[in-house]
Amino acid sequence: MTERSHRDWKRQQTSHALARAAFELTREHGLDGYTIDDVVRRVGVSRRTFANYFSSKEEAVTALALEQLHQGISSMPDLPADTALLDWVKSLALHQLSGGLLDLLFQLRDLAEADPALRPYLESVHARIRRTAQHVVGERAGNSVSKLTSHIIVGAAYGALSSLIDGAVSPPSSPGEFVEKVFSRLKSGL
Repeated sequence: MTERSHRDWKRQQTSHALARAAFELTREHGLDGYTIDDVVRRVGVSRRTFANYFSSKEEAVTALALEQLHQGISSMPDLPADTALLDWVKSLALHQLSGGLLDLLFQLRDLAEADPALRPYLESVHARIRRTAQHVVGERAGNSVSKLTSHIIVGAAYGALSSLIDGAVSPPSSPGEFVEKVFSRLKSGL
């Protein structure tokens, strides 16, 4: 491992530990039931270290979702180059949601309902997830479909996910069941 990659690995580990501690403390005590000092004490770093990673407790609490999103993208299994874009997006969605992202988003929703100060941070996370998905799908699509088509696919898939997270539709028995239902409807033209 090179010095730079080791340093990057350490930064990721520190960021994860701070985010995990803030998330757990929020679940245990509510957002107002602890301080940043409690977070850094739990991780064993300084308050300055916390400030190097996050601007607030709220940002730290919601950071786990973005971390999980990026881990899911980087661990996405390779599919054949000729896989239809809709099938590829379905595989990506299944990989992401089965990897724990859906459960984490449900937990963050519940925390934001209990502590409204988290709402704008969670909304920002949702916007970043959607933009990241659009970027990843657009890269995969290249010139094989129009930019509008890739936006429609991501918009429809993310809209379905949003309706699930918001409680507008009943939760499925598994993320796989949800993904199958959404993408079979997209394939059939709704």
